Amino acid sequence: MAEGVIHLLSPQIANQIAAGEVVERPASVVKELIENSLDADASRIVVDIEQAGKRRIVVEDDGSGMGPADACLALQRHATSKITSLDDLRRIASHGFRGEALPSIASVSRFRLMTCLAGAKEGTEVRVDGGGEVESRPAPPRKGTRIEVLDLFLNTPARLHFMRTDRTEEAAVVEMFKALALAYPAVAFRLNCDGRTRLDLPAGSAHARITALMGEEFSANSMEQGIEHEGVHVSGHFGLPTFHHRDAGRMLFLVNGRVVRDRQLMAALRAGYQDVMFHDRYPVALVRIEMDAKDVDVNVHPAKREVRFSQPQTIRASVVACARAAISGTGAQVSTVPATQAMQSFARSLPQAASSNHSLPFRGSTGQGYPQAAGRPARVPLAAETPRPYAAEVPLDLGQPLAQIHRGYILAQTPDGIVIVDQHAAHERITYERLKAQLAAGDVKVQRLLTPVAWRPGEREMAWLHDHADALQAYGIELHLADDTARITGIPAMLRDESPIGIASELVAACMLTGAQAGERGRVLERWLGNRACKGSVKAGRLLKSEEQAALLRTMEHTPNIAQCNHGRPTYVRLSLADLDRLFGRRE
Repeated sequence: MAEGVIHLLSPQIANQIAAGEVVERPASVVKELIENSLDADASRIVVDIEQAGKRRIVVEDDGSGMGPADACLALQRHATSKITSLDDLRRIASHGFRGEALPSIASVSRFRLMTCLAGAKEGTEVRVDGGGEVESRPAPPRKGTRIEVLDLFLNTPARLHFMRTDRTEEAAVVEMFKALALAYPAVAFRLNCDGRTRLDLPAGSAHARITALMGEEFSANSMEQGIEHEGVHVSGHFGLPTFHHRDAGRMLFLVNGRVVRDRQLMAALRAGYQDVMFHDRYPVALVRIEMDAKDVDVNVHPAKREVRFSQPQTIRASVVACARAAISGTGAQVSTVPATQAMQSFARSLPQAASSNHSLPFRGSTGQGYPQAAGRPARVPLAAETPRPYAAEVPLDLGQPLAQIHRGYILAQTPDGIVIVDQHAAHERITYERLKAQLAAGDVKVQRLLTPVAWRPGEREMAWLHDHADALQAYGIELHLADDTARITGIPAMLRDESPIGIASELVAACMLTGAQAGERGRVLERWLGNRACKGSVKAGRLLKSEEQAALLRTMEHTPNIAQCNHGRPTYVRLSLADLDRLFGRRE
């Protein structure tokens, strides 16, 4: 290679390269600037954006400002107030430690910074256009710092080309803003989009902030839980298993106050719910993890979205334990969503019933129904307007059965209303919990077969069986192996009405996928016993006698996690007498 080929990049190009890593989109700018405000101990942060942040982003705070020298130095690469030694780098507790955000942002925009030290009689304004020269001038005094970012990516048109629609980019800004506001409820936040206030959040409690941003429905269908495990404190609000979602976007994690999207944390949270939620659904939760800063590396990703833990197994165990503790306290509590949906369904049917030619007889009526006053439409409030989640510490009371509906649902009367039970979903959970308890105790009851059943697994399955045959005994399956044939001699007593070959083949498939070690039995339970419990439980369409209906209700009342079946569906819906009165216009 010829001499003179290697050369140093100019500061402007170096900053633009850094910007490509740190500043991906307008939401990235908002995140970096808000985090700087938080590090400055701001008690109020106001964000204004125009055209989804592409045209203009303003972040203003009342934190500790800067003097003239620091304001200019903040625009230099690797300038920071957070790190003075290598030990500081090993124990990062702040947000804006990298020293790249401000110069990176300034290199791809028209950048304006106005700041002032507390008590100073004069402030400072700093301007940079597209990574050019830093210009500084005196400015009127102010409280805190105001940063304005105009024409983002003005000198990198390729980056603008890859921007999404304004609606999509604005949604990303809002989501990032919400996440940071959830992390710091003691700080007041306001977000204005194109001149209108999108969010205005006063400083307050964590519960109030969660209700404001995650909704009253989540607040009514979640439980607060916290644990301490080996120096790691995990706490948060965990949604009921029946309050699940179709994607992972509702799982929020805060590590030492930092918003992160971490796959290992998401996997740990799902593991905590694995016993009560189907594979393709995701929990809704806000999880806070507080730990020694030296045990977490936040410098893994340029945008600081991911982290690396020095003891990942401890973190996983802590998150799983906290989620399971929350779930155990809500095992009998079903979310208000099914009741809301039931009220909506009933409400939609009322106008049709009122306009039909058929009367709606009531006890003691003349058969003419209950007409609505002319000109006054019926108001049917939904159950979600007055959420009243079932108190986990109060014994579950499902009342007395009144009837079986279409051989699939049980209608029961409780002291304060009615309950509708999905008999198949309820029995799924009952069967599953019994099998799980027997397995945990190492005492799965075995039904020995009078005539062994011959089974010819595939070659891979047979090879696995020869190496792990003893592993199946813990699950209540007994068999004898030949070269290419297995003779099944015993199956779990609770599944005695099922096909022995079906039971054995599905268990082997679950073990091969998950692992045969004792520590993996929880995952095998989810895949094998959950499916088997579904197939071996009371089917919809089966006629139940009155005493069988009552027995099912009583068993439900003493079954863990009874609020949902093995697939995350609710097992019952509860409607109070007040709900029914409102439905029929007897109460406002």
